[in-house]
Amino acid sequence: MKFLCISASNIEVARRRSASVRACQMAAAILQFECPGAEAEVLPLIDYEMKPCRMCGQCVTTQRCARDRAFNRVFEKMLQADGLVVVAPHYAPLPSKLMILLEKMEEMAYLGWCADEQNFRFGLAGRPVAIIGHGGQSAPEALAYYQQALVEPLAAAFASCGLNVISAGPDAPHGVSFGIVSLSKPPGTIFVDIQHDWDAVHGRIAPLMKNLAASVR
Repeated sequence: MKFLCISASNIEVARRRSASVRACQMAAAILQFECPGAEAEVLPLIDYEMKPCRMCGQCVTTQRCARDRAFNRVFEKMLQADGLVVVAPHYAPLPSKLMILLEKMEEMAYLGWCADEQNFRFGLAGRPVAIIGHGGQSAPEALAYYQQALVEPLAAAFASCGLNVISAGPDAPHGVSFGIVSLSKPPGTIFVDIQHDWDAVHGRIAPLMKNLAASVR
């Protein structure tokens, strides 16, 4: 059994302390606890220089991009996984590389359906995906915003490609979000240090991971 945990963070300066990567690592640990012996790989999209889709149509027969090896590497890992986790930080509002990934997936699914409506099946159709959104604020209204601006559109995009979006319960049917505890600005840098309550984050994502694990058993 294999899980792939995708971090959509793309901030070079925070590469070693990325909250997205840490949330992926936490999700992977929960999944391995729920499914002993399972593999759980963390994949940071920052390591892949993907190119925007030009809708050339060459992917119809291959379900691969003719001009983007980086995308193909990521997509191949997704195809090999039994379950997916996607952790998306709040940017403007969605990270660009995650949008490239979804853009190409949607075009593959759409063009394939256009070419052969009766027999086409997208390679990731039915694959379970758990979605986690997060951002740099902590107020309750901020968490509600992250659900609306991150989790819900990502859930819709993955569902439109035929993936099975995993629920964390009645209050979070399409995924979960988390915020921060505080932030501070060290002297001599334009970047802030952000503090999270990782025990609380674990409590938010654990039900989602348990449901993801259950969906692939």
